[in-house]
Amino acid sequence: MPDTFLPLETVRAAVAAPGVAVVASPRPCPVCGQAMTGRKTSACSDRCRATKSRRTRTEGQSEREGRVRELLEAALRVLVRVDEPEA
Repeated sequence: MPDTFLPLETVRAAVAAPGVAVVASPRPCPVCGQAMTGRKTSACSDRCRATKSRRTRTEGQSEREGRVRELLEAALRVLVRVDEPEA
């Protein structure tokens, strides 16, 4: 395939040697605080990524449980009002 079909940046990226220049990200890992290197965007290692995923899942579950609790309490308040005799 001739190079005329690809943008110049794509050709350069395809020719560049991978891993030659590993630059540390200015952002620290959200789990352990170490600098993230290479193309890592969410965490610095597989272990930290798994920890972050578990935390996110646990926080989401807690939020869902809180919303369900609020809905159940609201339903109970409505039921109590319905059961009260009118004066």
